[in-house]
Amino acid sequence: MARASTVDTTEGSLVGRSVQLAWPAVLQALLVNFYAFNDFVFVGLLGDAAATAALSACFALLILHFTFIKVFPTGATALIAQAFGARRPERIGALYRSSVSATMVLSVVVALVGVLVMPWFVSLANVTPEVGEHVADYLSIIYWSTPTFALMLVIVGAFRAVGDTRTPLYLEIGSLLVNVVLNYVLVLGVGPVPSMGIKGAALATAISRALPGMVGFWLILRGHLGFDPRAGTRGVKGWWPERALTREMAHIGIFEALSGLIYGGVYLMLNRMAGELGPAAQGGLGAGLRGIEWIGFAFGSGFLTASVSIVGQNVGAGKADRAMGGAWISAGLSALCCQAVGLLFILFPEELCRMVTDDYDTLSYAMSYVYYVGWVMWAVGFEMSMFGALVGAGRSRTALLVSGGYNLLRIPVAAGLLFGWASMGDGVRWVLLGQGEAPPVSGPFAALVWTIGLTSVLKALTYAILLSSRWRRLRRSTVRTRAYGARSVRM
Repeated sequence: MARASTVDTTEGSLVGRSVQLAWPAVLQALLVNFYAFNDFVFVGLLGDAAATAALSACFALLILHFTFIKVFPTGATALIAQAFGARRPERIGALYRSSVSATMVLSVVVALVGVLVMPWFVSLANVTPEVGEHVADYLSIIYWSTPTFALMLVIVGAFRAVGDTRTPLYLEIGSLLVNVVLNYVLVLGVGPVPSMGIKGAALATAISRALPGMVGFWLILRGHLGFDPRAGTRGVKGWWPERALTREMAHIGIFEALSGLIYGGVYLMLNRMAGELGPAAQGGLGAGLRGIEWIGFAFGSGFLTASVSIVGQNVGAGKADRAMGGAWISAGLSALCCQAVGLLFILFPEELCRMVTDDYDTLSYAMSYVYYVGWVMWAVGFEMSMFGALVGAGRSRTALLVSGGYNLLRIPVAAGLLFGWASMGDGVRWVLLGQGEAPPVSGPFAALVWTIGLTSVLKALTYAILLSSRWRRLRRSTVRTRAYGARSVRM
């Protein structure tokens, strides 16, 4: 079943396998985030501060939107990895077909709902009317393009599940080149093509992001991953989602999606709080997080990908001890790499932030964010990789409780630090329910960054304690169901 492009992590050095899987995924994550970087750069050249602030507000809204379409791709990635480790190519094909069809149906529904509720989403962002218009312009195009993004998630997940992280990287390189050209032409306007501003950035993203999914789908049909997705099927009916497989995918994916939903919602609330300091603070928060911190996120994302594959494949093969070892190794490497990036944040905050904004006030806020978050990037990398390990093992519910719980904690902590602890309750009610007016700001912008840093450390420590306490039990544990339908291992 295996081909030269796939990686079997059930044998060989775990350190070597982790690095082998992670480095292409890290590079791909860097490239993926260049879409946001490109948006900030080209829109920034327009000299419109409101448009830059809109991109910041869109970040959280896009997380909320795309979280819903990740349910089946996430579950399919974990289950395909388990089936690959168990040597069940026919199950891989069935999972792949069901994930494609179920995700496409869901994406159409999510797109329609997103368009309908967009005005409400924009109101939640607590932005000025001018910024709100830019947000609506950007989101309207992205929302209608949801199915293309959804297909990409399924395809990339299938490649990664069987240990092929290089092909998605190559597809991303081609896609990014298209994105740069389209941003230049559509945002700024070239020759007879008029400048479309932030609408052009959205259109460039939608078109270029459709390419990896379409090409990857064609490669898989040609047997690039060592299985025939059409085997045993009869026409279009064979691609209709199987109920049992859909439930299995949803069982894993729903909790990961909820975790992403919480993350996006909390960021939206933090952006709402930043709005009390002015548009420049919102722009700085977005520029720091979406414009610069993604460099560190890319390393965490790469090792998260490695963790899903390593843990999933070894769970499928019935090697629980090896699965746990792989989780620890990937998390340690992730923490080390992310903190190396964090050191750059600490040493060169101004130089980095000037790459995404030249507005003096926005730059000041962005520098504050990048400097403080640089000290805790090790925690970000560690918790991201451990999150992936739990997803690969089918234990996404545990991942939700840890990551989702601490992300929710950010709201009261940030409210207390920004508005004062005596006004924390009023601040939470205002930011969550929109009741009354925001309390007077008594804390600095850095309070938002301190909140993010503190909870990131708590997440990392909780994952470490959780996994350490179960290490001895793991050696005595067994996989609940080994091959066909394997879903979880005690971790």
